[in-house]
Amino acid sequence: MSTAQTLASKATGLTISERGARQIGKLIAAEPAGTMLRVTVSGGGCSGFQYAFAFDDTKTEDDLAYSRDGVTVIIDAISLEYLQGSEIDYVE
Repeated sequence: MSTAQTLASKATGLTISERGARQIGKLIAAEPAGTMLRVTVSGGGCSGFQYAFAFDDTKTEDDLAYSRDGVTVIIDAISLEYLQGSEIDYVE
């Protein structure tokens, strides 16, 4: 993780676990090179927030990127506000 990403991660409290990075890596392996996991949060009305996970090969200007063990997760600035203190993990 770069210094900037480490500082951003500490400031937001967002982390990627080793298991999460490993599973993301397995899923991305079937995708074209440069593919990242995009996480977004949107309002869901009475149901609360909706969380979406998708593959993306484009990082926009307002995205923050978090990397671990060769995988990158991108999150837009607005969604990041709702994910502070979160960890991206994988459990079977």
